[in-house]
Amino acid sequence: MSARLVRPLVAIALMIGGCATMDPLEDMRIEAEVKARLVGEKSENLTRIGVLSTNGAVYLSGNVESAEARASAETLARGVRGVTRVVNTLDVRPAP
Repeated sequence: MSARLVRPLVAIALMIGGCATMDPLEDMRIEAEVKARLVGEKSENLTRIGVLSTNGAVYLSGNVESAEARASAETLARGVRGVTRVVNTLDVRPAP
Protein backbone atom coordinates (compact mmCIF):
# COMPACT_ATOMS: atom_id res chain seq x y z
CA MET A 1 0.00 0.00 0.00
CA SER A 2 1.16 3.49 -0.73
CA ALA A 3 1.64 6.08 1.99
CA ARG A 4 -1.11 8.15 0.36
CA LEU A 5 -3.61 5.36 1.09
CA VAL A 6 -2.33 4.29 4.51
CA ARG A 7 -2.57 7.71 6.18
CA PRO A 8 -6.32 8.17 5.54
CA LEU A 9 -7.00 4.59 6.66
CA VAL A 10 -5.13 5.18 9.92
CA ALA A 11 -7.03 8.44 10.49
CA ILE A 12 -10.37 6.70 9.92
CA ALA A 13 -9.45 3.87 12.29
CA LEU A 14 -8.49 6.36 15.01
CA MET A 15 -11.74 8.31 14.57
CA ILE A 16 -13.86 5.16 14.79
CA GLY A 17 -11.98 3.94 17.85
CA GLY A 18 -12.30 7.33 19.52
CA CYS A 19 -16.08 7.32 19.03
CA ALA A 20 -16.59 4.02 20.81
CA THR A 21 -18.95 4.33 23.75
CA MET A 22 -18.46 2.77 27.14
CA ASP A 23 -20.66 0.14 28.61
CA PRO A 24 -23.68 1.81 30.30
CA LEU A 25 -23.13 -0.45 33.29
CA GLU A 26 -19.64 1.02 33.67
CA ASP A 27 -21.13 4.52 33.84
CA MET A 28 -23.61 3.31 36.46
CA ARG A 29 -20.74 1.85 38.50
CA ILE A 30 -18.77 5.09 38.21
CA GLU A 31 -21.78 7.17 39.33
CA ALA A 32 -22.43 4.87 42.29
CA GLU A 33 -18.80 4.93 43.39
CA VAL A 34 -18.50 8.72 43.10
CA LYS A 35 -21.73 9.15 45.12
CA ALA A 36 -20.49 6.72 47.76
CA ARG A 37 -17.22 8.63 48.09
CA LEU A 38 -19.06 11.94 48.40
CA VAL A 39 -21.36 10.56 51.11
CA GLY A 40 -18.38 9.02 52.91
CA GLU A 41 -16.50 12.31 53.07
CA LYS A 42 -16.75 13.39 56.70
CA SER A 43 -14.89 16.73 56.56
CA GLU A 44 -17.43 18.30 54.16
CA ASN A 45 -21.16 17.87 53.51
CA LEU A 46 -21.13 16.66 49.89
CA THR A 47 -24.32 14.59 50.01
CA ARG A 48 -26.44 16.93 47.86
CA ILE A 49 -24.15 16.99 44.83
CA GLY A 50 -25.61 15.76 41.57
CA VAL A 51 -23.49 13.15 39.79
CA LEU A 52 -23.86 11.99 36.20
CA SER A 53 -21.44 9.80 34.26
CA THR A 54 -21.41 9.54 30.47
CA ASN A 55 -18.70 7.58 28.66
CA GLY A 56 -16.42 7.93 31.69
CA ALA A 57 -16.88 11.71 32.01
CA VAL A 58 -18.30 12.69 35.40
CA TYR A 59 -20.47 15.80 35.70
CA LEU A 60 -20.82 17.35 39.16
CA SER A 61 -23.65 19.83 39.75
CA GLY A 62 -25.31 21.64 42.62
CA ASN A 63 -24.22 23.92 45.44
CA VAL A 64 -21.47 23.58 48.04
CA GLU A 65 -20.56 25.81 50.96
CA SER A 66 -16.90 26.47 50.14
CA ALA A 67 -14.23 26.40 47.47
CA GLU A 68 -12.56 23.63 49.48
CA ALA A 69 -15.72 21.49 49.25
CA ARG A 70 -15.85 22.10 45.49
CA ALA A 71 -12.22 21.02 45.08
CA SER A 72 -12.70 18.03 47.38
CA ALA A 73 -15.67 16.75 45.36
CA GLU A 74 -13.67 17.00 42.14
CA THR A 75 -10.68 15.21 43.67
CA LEU A 76 -12.87 12.40 44.98
CA ALA A 77 -14.50 11.96 41.55
CA ARG A 78 -11.14 11.92 39.75
CA GLY A 79 -9.98 9.12 42.03
CA VAL A 80 -12.63 6.66 40.81
CA ARG A 81 -11.41 3.97 38.41
CA GLY A 82 -12.67 4.54 34.87
CA VAL A 83 -13.18 8.31 35.16
CA THR A 84 -11.69 9.98 32.09
CA ARG A 85 -12.52 13.58 33.03
CA VAL A 86 -14.52 15.60 35.54
CA VAL A 87 -16.73 18.54 34.59
CA ASN A 88 -17.22 20.51 37.80
CA THR A 89 -20.12 22.98 37.63
CA LEU A 90 -20.57 23.23 41.39
CA ASP A 91 -21.53 26.67 42.67
CA VAL A 92 -20.02 27.95 45.92
CA ARG A 93 -22.77 29.38 48.10
CA PRO A 94 -21.83 29.85 51.75
CA ALA A 95 -24.50 28.90 54.29
CA PRO A 96 -26.46 31.90 55.60
